[in-house]
This record gives sequence, C-alpha cells and structure tokens, in this order.
Amino acid sequence: MKKENGDDFLFIEAKKEGVFFELPVPHSKTETSCYMSIKKLISDQPIKEAIQQVRTYCFDTGCEYAAITNGHEWIFFKTFEKGKRWDESQAFVIRNLNFFVDNYTQAVNSLSFVAINEHASLPTLLTTASPKDRSIYYPKEKIHSYSHAIASNRLASTLRPLAYNYFGVISDDDTEFMERCYVSQRDYRTTFEGMHSLIHDSLTPYLEHYGVKQLEDTGKGGKLGGRLTKNLKKGRHGEVLVLFGGKGSGKSTFIKRLLHHKPPRWLIDHSVICILDLLKVPDEKEVIRNYIWSNLVKSLDKENLLQGNRSVLLNTLFSDRFEVAKCQDLSGLSPDSETYNVKLNELIATWKSDHNYCAKRLVNFWSSRSKGVIVVVDNTDQYASSIQDFCFTSAQEISSELRCVTLISMREERFYDSKIHGVLDAFQNSGFHISSPNPSEVFKKRISYTNSILNDSARRLEYAGFIDSQVAKDCISYLKILSGELSNLNSHLTQFLTACSHGDTRLSLDLFRSFLLSGYTNVDEMISAGRWNFQIHQVIKPVMTPSRYFYDESLSDIPNIYQLRSNRSASHFTALRILRKISKGSDRTSPSYHPMSGLRSYFAETFNMVEDFEKNIDVLLKHSFIESSNRLDFYSDAVDSIKVTNYGLYMINNLAFYFTYLDLVSTDCGVFSQNASNHLTEAARKEFSLFSDGDRLEKIKVRLDRVEKFISYLSEEEFREREIFSLDMPESEMFSSRAKIQFASESDKVLKSASKKKNRNPVSYGKR
Repeated sequence: MKKENGDDFLFIEAKKEGVFFELPVPHSKTETSCYMSIKKLISDQPIKEAIQQVRTYCFDTGCEYAAITNGHEWIFFKTFEKGKRWDESQAFVIRNLNFFVDNYTQAVNSLSFVAINEHASLPTLLTTASPKDRSIYYPKEKIHSYSHAIASNRLASTLRPLAYNYFGVISDDDTEFMERCYVSQRDYRTTFEGMHSLIHDSLTPYLEHYGVKQLEDTGKGGKLGGRLTKNLKKGRHGEVLVLFGGKGSGKSTFIKRLLHHKPPRWLIDHSVICILDLLKVPDEKEVIRNYIWSNLVKSLDKENLLQGNRSVLLNTLFSDRFEVAKCQDLSGLSPDSETYNVKLNELIATWKSDHNYCAKRLVNFWSSRSKGVIVVVDNTDQYASSIQDFCFTSAQEISSELRCVTLISMREERFYDSKIHGVLDAFQNSGFHISSPNPSEVFKKRISYTNSILNDSARRLEYAGFIDSQVAKDCISYLKILSGELSNLNSHLTQFLTACSHGDTRLSLDLFRSFLLSGYTNVDEMISAGRWNFQIHQVIKPVMTPSRYFYDESLSDIPNIYQLRSNRSASHFTALRILRKISKGSDRTSPSYHPMSGLRSYFAETFNMVEDFEKNIDVLLKHSFIESSNRLDFYSDAVDSIKVTNYGLYMINNLAFYFTYLDLVSTDCGVFSQNASNHLTEAARKEFSLFSDGDRLEKIKVRLDRVEKFISYLSEEEFREREIFSLDMPESEMFSSRAKIQFASESDKVLKSASKKKNRNPVSYGKR
C-alpha cells in the first residue's frame, strides 16, 4: 500500500496457506486478537523468517509499517522506531478470521483501506505510547463456576409474592395500599457518615429556564392540583400541562393518587378523568394513536351510552348526525321498514368507529352536565425521543380537538431531545417538576403495610395463600428488624440503598426486594437476636449479587467503578478521577455544574484517554453517579455540564474502598497483568471450593488474600500512571492508598467475625 505521494506505507508478506504460525496460547478461548511483543512472536521460526523478510523490504524503501500473514493469522507491526529496539514493540495479532466477523467495527475502523489511507489508523493501532499497547486479562473467563446461583433465604418463598406486590408499582385498583403507603413529603434527604448535608432531587437550572415550576406535594396535588381545578372552574380549555420528574421518581403514582385514588372533592363532582397508560403499548405510532383514541372513548363513556339502547344513543350522542341522516341517507325510507333499520344500524356502526367524533360528543355530553374533562397521557418514558414527541403531539391534539385539559408525564432527561420547548415558552407555567420521596419512608410504610397483612390470618390467606403461623411470625420479626434499621439514617443499609437509588424509587424498591430475598441475608440469626445492626459487608453482597455467588457487572444494578472500559487506552481510576475532580471544592449541599468541555480537555491532555473518559461518563450518567444539567442519562455531545450526585459522593468517599466491594469486583475487573489475573482466578477457584465444603474461616482468608493482591496490583498501576502522566499528587491522596488504609481497618474485623461463626451453617447454594 502506498501513500498519496507514492511513498510505500505498508508492506504485507503473504505466505502460503500451509505455512503454520505458532502463536502463544490465548488467555481466553474467545480471544480473536491481542497485542504481543515482537520478541515473543519471533521465538517461532516461521514467524521470525517472515518478519525478517518483510523488514528487509521496508528498510530498502523506508517503509515504517509491515504485516505478515498465512491467510488465517495476521501480524501487524512497526519495523523501526526512534530510540527503541524494534523487537520491544508490540505487534497487533489477529489469531483467526473470526476477528473480522466478531469485531467487525474494530476491523473496519482499523484495517480497511479508508481507515488506513484517510484516517491514519495504523499509527493509532501500533503506537507504543503506554498504556495503549497492553493486553487486558479477565479473571472471570477462567472461573468455570462463575455463573453459579445462590439459593434465596428461608423466608423468601413466603415473602416473594408479598414483596412483588407491595415493594413494586402500586396497583391502579388497590386504593387502600395507595392510601397507606403513599409518601407525600417529597424532599429527598440522606445523611451519610461524616457528611451531614442535604442534596435535593430538585429542579435543574436547565428546566427552570423553560418556566418549569417545582411541585411541593403535601398529599393534595400541590400547584398542579390547584392548576387543574382552576382551569376547569374558569373554563380554560385547550391547555397541555407537563409533569416532569426523574426516572422512578413517582410521577405515575402521584398522578394516580391525585386523579384516581383520592381526587379532591371538587374534581370528583365537576370532572371526568381519563388516564391513558402507555406502559405496555408497543412503540409504533399508529398503534399508539389507535390505543389513545379508542381508550379515551371507553374512559369517557362512564354511563355506557355507546353500548346502550339505540334510541337513547341517537337522541344523545349521535343526535346531530342522526338529524342529517334523516334528511339524506334515510330520506324517503319508512322508519318501520327493514331497509331503514339496516341502513341506520350501518350508520351507527360507522359513527361508533369514528373515535374522534365519539370523544367530542362525549365531552359535550359531560359539559351539559357541568363537568369538564381531564385527560392524562402517562408512561411515555420508555419510548425514544421521536415517539415521545408523537405522544406529546397527540396530547396537544386531544386538548385542541376536545377543548379539555391534558396532562402528560415526562422524564427530565427526555426533555432535552424533545420538540416541546416552544410549547413551554408559549404556555407559561405549564410545566411542573416533582421530586422523589424519601426512600426510607417508602420502605417503612410498605413494611408496616405488609406486616399488617401477615398479622391478619384472613387477609394473609387472601393475599398470600396458606402460610404456617410460625413462618408468618418469623416474617413479621424479620421485616420489623429491617424497618428498625431503616429508621436509622446512619445505618449502612439506609445509606447504601438510598445512595444507590439516587431518587429512583423504583430502583430502590428493586434493590430492597433483592436484599430481602437474598440467600446472603442470614434471617435465622437476625430473628434469633431480635434486632440487628447491619455491617457494610452484610449489605453490599446481597444487593450487588443477590442470586449469584460471583459478581457480574452486566447482571448487577451496581457498576464496577474500577473496570477498564476501553480496549487500549484505559485506566482503572478514570471514573474515580472524574468524581474527585467535580466534587472537589463543591458545596456538598448544592454541588455546582462543571462544563464538559473543560473536563474532556483535561483528560485528553493529561491522560490521552478520550474514549475511556467518554465511556466512563456514560456509565456514571446511566447509574446516576453524576447528573447532567439537561438531565440526559447517557453520554453524547449534547451533555454540556455535569455535577456529582449523593451516589457519586458515596462512591468516592466510601463504597469504592470497602473490602466487600473490592472483593466482588476483583474477579470481574479486566487487568493488565497476567500474573495478577492468574492469582485472582486461582483464589476464586479455591474460595468456591471452600464455600462448597462449608469452611467459612479458610474461605475468608482466601478472600482477604485476594483483595490484598488486587489492591497491590491497583497500587502498582496508580504509581505507574503517576510517573507516566507526571501527576503531582502525594501518596496519601492516591486511591490505592485509601484502599490499603480501609483494608487494614477492616481485615481484622472480618477475620474475627469469621472465626466466631466458624461452626455455623454456611449459606445454602444451588439453583432456585
């Protein structure tokens, strides 16, 4: 291959298919490519001869890049580099042709003609600048028992149906549950150890700019309830109101309580409320449109006029069209004739199928009875921006056509990409923002309600089937212990669940449900003691990996903060560096936003890790460690500024350095050292064997040794990066140093605890 000026750019020495290249055994069976030092590769004679041959061609012509292949394996390398022995460089090795299928995008972006010729991909692919040319090893790939399942705790089979009913979405039909468990105080508060501060889940400056108002809900709907009532009283028709809130903040619950379960007395007497829930409607515009209008008609027809007597229907809803039909379609026909009645029935069927017309006539019917109409379009969050815009347009159409008040709910992070900005400008104060409820209050109310069912034998039988009285008593004791722990804002359980959910009530309930049923939760010991102060390791594992022995980031709600997220230019500390940079010097009660342009420039200039930075920002946004000003929950160029959340502070101040967290992520984490990977793999195998044998004390010793090795590896990497990137920082501020200090303080406690429990029964295991 030649450059545009005619100079040689890449020489490829193609050997016959029968020439065998013996490559070192891959770390993983699925590995199709890797980086490997030329010195190791040329230990195989056929490879050495082919490389020397192509290097001769390159030296004669001054060509810097070369490749050898036998049709199956490919090896790309630099033939020389100033100030460095050529055989110390790393070559890019393609082990087999599956690489071009399994890694199609990488293959095209690195080795296609356009990539090499127009985008200079080879210098990037074969650069020797650290740490780009290092292989990544994943310990979990060598652990055969990595997907092993853990059985749920003894009470799980009894509590599971109750947990899914009462620690999930409140049913539309369960008014008692709504009344007993709704949390109306919407200020989101958490108190962390050493951090007595308040971070509000509140309106962002971005939404405030569009006139969106913070909604203070005291249980009666706040400003939104007042706005709906005022619009109906004063005859303000054709208005669309928007309820904003974060993911899982309780928008649907708020709406259903205000307008379905417990509406204000005036609204009961003077309004007809139609709630159109799109949660389970497919994301196709025509399907959504048909669902909205057909269900709107059903909801408006409270007196079943459309299914009632024909003469009543003709004299009420269809009176206008019936009068026209008598002068046209039915003219000249005797009302007693069969022809007249057949024709009239056909007309009625046509009018019924016109949902827009039926809805208008039903609105007029209710208006004649001094009742206004409120239409709610709910649960549009799951749709893409274009579909969500369509839903909003549909809400506008309903409001305009029916001259009614329409309310639509929308997640804050979906607003940036939507096309409703102009609508909020046109209709001032038409947007409202709702904050998340206090998670601990949500848990306590639902636990109390669940216990009220378990305490009543008749209700217990109705809602959960037959439950042995002793088992029911144990369940009540277990839930009371958890409720007591959740009442303490400084407890590890409260801090962890509250921080990890960051205002997402739905997620916090999911995490609590996992904890409640997990086999790692020792219910018998807790019930025997009567009360329980959870240690951090008793909280982290049941939440991070409730039903599996080993942690897998792809299956967990809690991410691996140390994970390498770029195949080449990556660091274990990128996410932590981002969190530290945006939290340092910020007001803890109200963290400030930091421009993305400045952060991106810092990581590009200091570490040359732009891709790694972007991928870590994406993870931090998706898991709510950080928050963007326009509330986007994924990385894109549209994210203009970010701030740290209480979850991010909890991670950087606590979670990232706990023994149990490091223990869990160590086997999931990709590492640059094969020796470290082998040690972590072997330790995990030994631990699982001891777990199967029920040897708790020896198992804990193996885990402690593994975490110590993992921290040592992280320390080596951090010192390496401090030197390479000239980071001016004392050792005391290094992340690995904090991990070492935390490990030293925890290791003795963990070992003593294991010694005390040596003779107790191990956690049960096996498929559930």
